[in-house]
Amino acid sequence: MLSFGTIIPDVQLRAERLVPTFPIPGLDAGLLIGLTIAVYSLVQFVCAPWLGRLSDQRGRRVVLLFTSAAAIVGAVVYAFSHTLPHMMLASAIMWFSAANLVVAYAYVADSSTPEDRGKSMGLIGMAFGLGFMFGPPAGSFLVKWGGGEPFLLGMVSAGLALVNLLFIFFFLPEVRNPSAKASTSTGQRFQLMARAFRSPGLGVLLAMFFVANVAFVNLESTFFRLGEVVYRIDQTQTSLVLVVVGITGAAVQGGLIRLLMPRFGEIRLLRTAYLAQAPCLLAFPYIMPWFPLLAVSVLLGIGSGLVQPSMTSLISKGAPPDLRGEIFGVTQSLGAIARMVMPIVANVLFNRHPAAPYWLAAGLFVFPAIAAWFVTMPTAEQDAEDAPTVVGH
Repeated sequence: MLSFGTIIPDVQLRAERLVPTFPIPGLDAGLLIGLTIAVYSLVQFVCAPWLGRLSDQRGRRVVLLFTSAAAIVGAVVYAFSHTLPHMMLASAIMWFSAANLVVAYAYVADSSTPEDRGKSMGLIGMAFGLGFMFGPPAGSFLVKWGGGEPFLLGMVSAGLALVNLLFIFFFLPEVRNPSAKASTSTGQRFQLMARAFRSPGLGVLLAMFFVANVAFVNLESTFFRLGEVVYRIDQTQTSLVLVVVGITGAAVQGGLIRLLMPRFGEIRLLRTAYLAQAPCLLAFPYIMPWFPLLAVSVLLGIGSGLVQPSMTSLISKGAPPDLRGEIFGVTQSLGAIARMVMPIVANVLFNRHPAAPYWLAAGLFVFPAIAAWFVTMPTAEQDAEDAPTVVGH
C-alpha cells in the first residue's frame, strides 16, 4: 500500500495537466480526470473475484507473489507515463496488483481464530492505513525532487514493490484452510456460494459496505483538488492531512481496537463509526487549515479505524470458510464499482461546485449509519471447521 500510495497525489493533479494529451478532444475535464482515477477500479472489479478464487484453489502465497511482480511492472511503466492514456495503462497494471488485497484478507482470516479475527483484521487495516499515511506525502516529495516528472516516483514505487516481493518469497509461508478444498465440482461451488449469500445479515453488510465506499470515494478522488482550490495549500501540505488520518486510523486499528472489540463488539463499534464519519465528510469544504481541518481529520481517522476491522470481521464470520477468498473478492468488487463510477461523478460535480461531492457523500452515509442499527451477528461461521493450518513453502 505504500508503493501504491505514492502515486495518489500525482494521479489526481497531473491528470488535470495531461487532459490535452487525450486523443478525444472536447470532453469535460472533470470527466477525464475521473476516468483516469477510475481505471484502476475497473481492473479491480474484473480481477478481484478471480484472484480470490485463484487463491482458494492454488494457495494465497503464489497469488501474492504474482501480483507483487505485476506491481513492479506497473510502477516502471508509470515512471515513463507522459500522456493521459499512458498513465491510465500504468495505473491499470498497478491496480490489478492492488486487487491482491482480497488475498491478504483471506490469508489473515485463514491464519487466525474466530475469536481473534477482529484484532487480526485490525492489523492488516493498520498496514493499509500506514501505506496511505506515508505514501502520498512521500509521493509529493518525489515528484518535487523529480522536477515534476514521474520517473523518480515510479522507480521508487517499483523498488518498494520489489521489497514486498522478496519478503513474500523468503519469509511468508503458505496458509491454507483445510475446508478450502471441500468443493471440487462446479455444482458444489454454486451450492457454497448460495449458502454464503443466505447467511443471516451478510447481504445487509455488503450493501452497507458498498454505499459507504460510494460516499467515501467522493473525498478520495477530489481531496487534492480541494486542497488547491479551497484550502489554498500545495499537494505536500494536503498530504500531511492524510498523514493525520492515517496515524489516527493506524493507532485505532493497531492498538485501540484490541481493547474496544472484546468489550463492545463489532456491531456497536460499526454504529459509532458511521455516525462519526457522515458529519466529517460534510464539514471538509467549509473548514480551513489548520486546527479545524486537523480536528475533523482525526475524527474521520477514528471512524475509519473502527469501521474497517469491524466490517471485515463481520463479513468473514458470515462467509463460509471454504469461500472466504471469493467473498472478500466480492467485497473488493463492490469497492471497485464505487471507485469506477464515483470518481467520474465526483470530479464532474467538483467542477460545478467544490463542495458538491461532499454534500453527496454526507447524504449517502445516512444509509449505513441507519442500517448499522439493524445488523445482527452473522451465523454462517463454523468454528469447528475453521481451524487454520500453516504449511511450508
